[in-house]
Amino acid sequence: MKSKNTKETDKSAQFGRSFRKLNVFQKALLIVFFILICIISFPIVLILIFGLLPTLTILFVDKKNYDKQLIVGCFNIAGVFFYLFGLLNKFSIGQQNDIADNIFMVILMLGSAALGLVLYNELPNFYAYVYKLLSARKIDKINAKLEKLKEDWGDEIVPHVPSAE
Repeated sequence: MKSKNTKETDKSAQFGRSFRKLNVFQKALLIVFFILICIISFPIVLILIFGLLPTLTILFVDKKNYDKQLIVGCFNIAGVFFYLFGLLNKFSIGQQNDIADNIFMVILMLGSAALGLVLYNELPNFYAYVYKLLSARKIDKINAKLEKLKEDWGDEIVPHVPSAE
């Protein structure tokens, strides 16, 4: 239960409240306008729905992982925009039949989302591997300096030096 003094705001709840403030005529006009835009630009809407399926899946399946949604969504949108800009150059209303014919563009749209997911899953492992290598290199340099100090000053001053191997 939230108290009245908390200032937590939910953006999706604000959108719902602003839509509820409209009267019936404004709501109907907004819905008709949205449907009209979807009908006029049907090939674009179809590409967006089909191309953004991986992003929509991540949004529904993994709701709390915002980082995964952002990375996969950005890569997916980048892949979809290649095809979308190609469509906008030769736009016609009857073009919805040719959308899934170009398999290379479908691979580009869906493969870009897969690349985003691979980067999300594997980039932390790569960073840990590089960090481990850099740390091992620093330790080897420190051990080499200690070995040199042991040679210069003797075992009494520097009693225990791990081997540099």
